Amino acid sequence: MRTRDGSRLPQWVGIFHWALFAASSVALCLAGWIRYRFGEITFDQTLLNLRGESAGNSSLVIEAVLVCVIAPLLMLAALTGLLRWREHSRATQTKTHRHRHPVLPGALSLGVALAVLFTVTGVPQYAAALLGDASFASYYVVPQAQRGSTQPRNLVTIYLESGENTYSDTDLFGKNLLADLDQATAGWSRYDGLQQFPGGGWTMAGLIGTECGIPVKSELLTAEVNHNVFGEEVEHYLPGARCLGDVLHDSGYTSTFVGGANTTFAGKGTFLHDHGYDFVYGLEHWEAANEPRQNVSVWGLSDHQLASYAIDELRRLREAGRPFNLTMLTLDTHEPGGVYPTCTTDDGIAMATAIQCSMKAVSHVLQYLRDNHFLDDTVVVVTGDHLKATAEGGFYKAELDAQKDRTIILRVWSPDGPVAFNRERSDQLSMLPTTLDLIGLGAPDGRAGLGVSLLGDRSLDGSLLTLSKTDYAALLGSPSKDLYRQLWKK
Repeated sequence: MRTRDGSRLPQWVGIFHWALFAASSVALCLAGWIRYRFGEITFDQTLLNLRGESAGNSSLVIEAVLVCVIAPLLMLAALTGLLRWREHSRATQTKTHRHRHPVLPGALSLGVALAVLFTVTGVPQYAAALLGDASFASYYVVPQAQRGSTQPRNLVTIYLESGENTYSDTDLFGKNLLADLDQATAGWSRYDGLQQFPGGGWTMAGLIGTECGIPVKSELLTAEVNHNVFGEEVEHYLPGARCLGDVLHDSGYTSTFVGGANTTFAGKGTFLHDHGYDFVYGLEHWEAANEPRQNVSVWGLSDHQLASYAIDELRRLREAGRPFNLTMLTLDTHEPGGVYPTCTTDDGIAMATAIQCSMKAVSHVLQYLRDNHFLDDTVVVVTGDHLKATAEGGFYKAELDAQKDRTIILRVWSPDGPVAFNRERSDQLSMLPTTLDLIGLGAPDGRAGLGVSLLGDRSLDGSLLTLSKTDYAALLGSPSKDLYRQLWKK
């Protein structure tokens, strides 16, 4: 590489020049890959999915390295060789090759690439929120158990990965993909107005939103919190928060979580252990028990096998004779859709098979509860953790994007009879006080976290729910540093 007057630049300038282009290529490919695989995401989601020791799906890591690092660098190396050959040919003829600003093009390309990457990962929105001092702390109510005159009920919660009501639309999918769930919950109370809260859309957000009544926000940019362990050793997850598991633990419950994915991914296991769960089982546990490989996908254990383990846990919890809480999180319906020898359909689309097989597995658990008289004293909540993401590389993007009213599955069984919901629309942040009401531990005003119970005659006065839709979303998007400063401190 030469200057305008034909003199050769120092070697390090040429290396730096191409290093800038290499970094630009990697950043652009990473942005494109994230958008293709995951669709729209938030900055908190980006940060919090880096927690823990597991990548969740090792094949995605390999794919990311190949697509976002190796491929662009190989293409850049080939382009560099071509340009060097042309430079050598032209230099032989003209004896000069002029570069007025040898580093500027690379610097500009890197700037553009980083801007694209930051936009895809939600950095501008996060930065804009940080500029303000808005906070929903004044609306937050610490969850507390309020014992009534009756014995609190046992609780079984089944989270359906990406579980939404749209899957029952026969016009979109050619059949009701939720048919087995519909049959298993016939006669149950059904709520079709449950919405994903702003900032939700991924599993940990759904778990924390429903169990703690708050949106999950990263501690990375929260003042007065030690960030030295971030991404290295995740010791605690929202240790200052009080969630459903904490309330149940203090009320004498034994809480168990069973899931098919690795519990170290995104700090899920840490969150559950920190918040009242006595037993937490995930892929690492099933693999240690020599689970056959045909029952394990790139993300984890099949729902068919998970249902069997959940039933084993239910049996053990019942025999222990104490109030219990069992939480199950399905996995088959996570992209790219888990299809196993234990369950097949005649569908040509893997996700259609995965949804139906997952519903069959869940219905197996529900049938066990019915046949063994758990429903006499146990509240059962079947709900989605979030709406299905509509990424370019996922199934049903066009079908789901065309729907204006997508809602999360919510089916409820109460031993006390049919449940009358008190409003047509709500989001997941009201699930915590609703669940406490269902099992007999709800507060008189129906408040917990940021939500208000969907049961009984509840006033919304003084709650976040009195705000307009726009103001509500804006306030949920605020960093609320005064509150999270306490929630992230042990």
